[in-house]
Amino acid sequence: MSPAPKIEAFVLAGGKSSRMGKDKGLVNLNNQPMVSYVFQALQEAELPVKIIANSRDYEKFGFPVCKDVVKERGPMGGLLTAFNNTDAEVVLLISCDMPFVNAEAINLLLKAVDEDYITAALVKDRINPLFAAYPLHLKGSVEDAIASEELKMTDFILKNPHTLVPSVAQKMPWCFRNINNEQELKEAEEKWSHLL
Repeated sequence: MSPAPKIEAFVLAGGKSSRMGKDKGLVNLNNQPMVSYVFQALQEAELPVKIIANSRDYEKFGFPVCKDVVKERGPMGGLLTAFNNTDAEVVLLISCDMPFVNAEAINLLLKAVDEDYITAALVKDRINPLFAAYPLHLKGSVEDAIASEELKMTDFILKNPHTLVPSVAQKMPWCFRNINNEQELKEAEEKWSHLL
């Protein structure tokens, strides 16, 4: 049996957060920046962590912060930034606005990782490209997709060898609850203990 590939986690925190009106990852949820819950889960899963962000405000968390290598290219640009800043065979790309994610969910996804395939969570029959592991050998394909303005992550996953993992969402559906605006933030704070 071949050894498990080396995996490094990259938290995507460089988005504009247009619906929230401010940087989502830094918004407080129960008196902690939302992104800090993601960091905690990744550390409990014993993964090395880097942050993809253009704001220096993320430096306070103590993890390396990587600026976008190409501007305004969304998560696809984030994936290229991750590939440019790792020596791992596989990168786990995870969004900063998933405060309910936990180490168990991360490990469940990682069990399915194979460095020949993209491994992505399947949530209610929809691929979640921001809770997914991408092999480094796809770097050239990502560069081609960006050059061609083919920026939809789901399309990229479907065009390349991939494995979809429904078990995480089946077992822990609350992990995928995103917080995109003030109303969802308020609801999450009110229901926090019930959602964990």
